[in-house]
Amino acid sequence: MNLRDFRIGWRLLLQQPAYSAVVIGGLAIGFAACFLLFGFVDFCINFNSAIPDNDRVVMIKQRINVFPRPDWQTRAFMPLRDVALASGMVSEASIAKPLEVPLNVGGELRAVNLQVVDPGFATMFGIAGLQGDLAAALAQPDGLALTRAGAQKLFGDAPAIGQTVRIDGTVLQVRALLPNPAANSSQQYEALIGTASSAWPERETAISRWGRATIYMKLKPGASQSALTALLQEASEKSPFNQRVKTGPMGKGLNGRNVADISLLPLRDVYFDEGLANSRAGENYGQRSSVFGMAAAGLLILLLAAINYINLATVRTLRRQREIGIRKLLGASAARLVRQFLSEAALTSVLAAAGGLVLAWLLLPSFADLVNRPLGGTFTPLRCAIALAFGLFIGICAGAYPAWLAQHALPGPALAGRGNSETAAGLWVRRVLTVLQFSSAMALSASALAVGWQTWFAMHASPGFDPAHLLVLDLPSDTEGKPQAVAFIEQLGRLPRVEGVASISEAVGRDGMKLINTVTTRDGRDIPLEGKNVSANWFEVNRLQPLHGRLYNAAQDVEYGKSPRAVVNTAAALALGYASPQDAVGQVVPGGMEIVGVAPDVRFQGLHQPSKAVVYFVRPGGVLTIRTRDSLETAYAEIEPLWRRHFPNAIMEMKTQQAVLEERYATDARLIRILAATSVIAIALAAFGIYVLSAYSVQRSQREIVMRKLHGAGRVDIALMMGREFSALVGAGALIGLPLAAVAIQRYLAHYTEHAPIGIWTLLAALAMAMLVALLATTRHTATALRMSPALALRD
Repeated sequence: MNLRDFRIGWRLLLQQPAYSAVVIGGLAIGFAACFLLFGFVDFCINFNSAIPDNDRVVMIKQRINVFPRPDWQTRAFMPLRDVALASGMVSEASIAKPLEVPLNVGGELRAVNLQVVDPGFATMFGIAGLQGDLAAALAQPDGLALTRAGAQKLFGDAPAIGQTVRIDGTVLQVRALLPNPAANSSQQYEALIGTASSAWPERETAISRWGRATIYMKLKPGASQSALTALLQEASEKSPFNQRVKTGPMGKGLNGRNVADISLLPLRDVYFDEGLANSRAGENYGQRSSVFGMAAAGLLILLLAAINYINLATVRTLRRQREIGIRKLLGASAARLVRQFLSEAALTSVLAAAGGLVLAWLLLPSFADLVNRPLGGTFTPLRCAIALAFGLFIGICAGAYPAWLAQHALPGPALAGRGNSETAAGLWVRRVLTVLQFSSAMALSASALAVGWQTWFAMHASPGFDPAHLLVLDLPSDTEGKPQAVAFIEQLGRLPRVEGVASISEAVGRDGMKLINTVTTRDGRDIPLEGKNVSANWFEVNRLQPLHGRLYNAAQDVEYGKSPRAVVNTAAALALGYASPQDAVGQVVPGGMEIVGVAPDVRFQGLHQPSKAVVYFVRPGGVLTIRTRDSLETAYAEIEPLWRRHFPNAIMEMKTQQAVLEERYATDARLIRILAATSVIAIALAAFGIYVLSAYSVQRSQREIVMRKLHGAGRVDIALMMGREFSALVGAGALIGLPLAAVAIQRYLAHYTEHAPIGIWTLLAALAMAMLVALLATTRHTATALRMSPALALRD
């Protein structure tokens, strides 16, 4: 290939602008999708790659086995940091603990990601300060370090060094400016303070009380990870906290297991860790199969786009047979023709790749929101260069078949008009490619419909009560039951449009499992049950009626009292050993707890898990449930002044109860959008592919069509003749794609305890959609065949 070949290709593109726009546009969509999806894959597989020696820097995973639903967490007992340092097996260790308080700047509260870290954190994570003294910022009690993003959020474009902020009355001074952490890093932060900071209330008690935080350690070369794990496990089991648990009521149910399991996880392996991916924080992690499935989806979309280019380029090559024949008669060699056609294909593909990069850049914010990952660093000069080189490679591959047709064209038949058809083998190859397009489109469409219907069903499934007219408001941390919270709740209940205010320890729809209660069964076993602290009127505000016995109410139950009365759900009554839920009412279990009633099941975990055993106590809770007829915006405007009077150092966050319930399915909602977008692209590409194939079919079969007309075939006969071929292609695609979709749908539904009435309607809908698309795509050329004049066709 030389420059002259590309100039000829450029002129041909300009001579046929419609053809050029369709071809380049279709390929650009494929390249854009491929670039975005591969950017996401790169984000995942290179997680924590910016951290020096990320194979030696490890974090402690901890799983507390006395929980009813134990899962792996990235928080562990803080004293384990000192145990690791004393072992001699680590060179550095640091804690990282979020401090969930807003920063007061000039009287305005700003929410930032503030972390408490050891001074060694900066060295371990390779953080080099941009301005100021990072060591002083983490060592001084009044020091504060800000990232660029944190400084922009607090001070805008003004210099940050030397500025002061307040945290609950404590004044901190900005002493260092840091670069933003890599987007694909485990530890995210916008502001850092040291463990000796006067703004950290737990600085004197965090170690002695065995508080929990994320713990990072850097292993010395040659250190044994298994030996350090065993040492930390032993220290964990000997801790005062674990000893109390093991010798207490909860310890009886361990059956020889550790109170808490300890494991070390290298930072390079964090993102794909199976334990973390299956935890309640699993949406922050991923599975290799899913990630590489996204890469396969990107390649599939690009393949479908390339198939369309091959089909259209083939038809165009067949229409240029006379040109090819003349050039061969004038002495053009077969190699020269191959170079020309490959140059045209390469130019088209590189232009499409460039257009795809522009399209990907425009779509990047929406795509990042779709996959819930910060992908701002996706575009780099190296990646763009690789994308263009990949575009060149795809162009050469896609242009190989049209070039082969041009090489084998014979001058005589081409000039006589008898060379405008490809071989039977070539035609079957393009039919197979079209079947692949339709099978992919139907599989994706059926899956998208099933996921969408199941997610809608789950979002709107009853949580056990009617969430309409209910708002959820989180009280500031550690204020539940305190005078300011009690006064706020009392005054909130007096607002004109507020019909009721109740409190609970955890909003329905949030699966934090904050409280664990050990309850003794009838046969003397101690079992852990999930506990929910509620106000005496919580059931009343949520309009819940008892299944058996009675529920709490303000007239009979004293809030904040020490009454041993309890309300349980059906699962808890059965777990306590009663033959039926009603048998539990009025019973006093060993330990003195009296069961006064059985509450209906409330879906705290949604449809992803069956209802768990829950026991309710009348105690202070940190989440308010507000019943009001006002909209969220109106209620916020009415409540916010009251909030400022009682909690001047906290940011008010309020949502509708329905919004909280739907948050549980945010991952499913994103999956719907991904599948829907992919399905639309696949269907569009399949429609274009069959459109091109129908155009060629009419051109190839025009003599057969007119001969049928001359022998008396009617318009219906011709239409059926044209439709049979494309119906067969769609049917073959259905035989391949729909079974794959059925398997994928069943695997997806396995993660739910209740299923929407899906049946096979999603498969049938995908098939109907494919048939409609094929019909619309072939209508124009079918109409051309019906209007074809026998005299003109035979003359040509």
